[in-house]
Amino acid sequence: MTAPNKRRPTPKGLKDPDQPNLRKAFPKRKSLRKSLAPTYIPITRNVYYDGHSFRVRVASEGNTTSWNTSDKAKAIEYREFLKTQRAKAKAQK
Repeated sequence: MTAPNKRRPTPKGLKDPDQPNLRKAFPKRKSLRKSLAPTYIPITRNVYYDGHSFRVRVASEGNTTSWNTSDKAKAIEYREFLKTQRAKAKAQK
């Protein structure tokens, strides 16, 4: 008698426990997602999700830069870009 094959969790299936489960929080239909999410849910520092898009908001020298995208990876990449620009500006002073 052989043991049943047990599937091992793949790296894709592993998630950060601090990150909210976005699929459970928002339904698949876009119109329903928008109506149920009037506010943004924080994903990481300076990146928020509203059920439809990701928003990046970074303050630098009294100015707040805000940008929306539908791709989470692009949002985090843009946030890192803004942070490095802010650090360069501070270093030049």
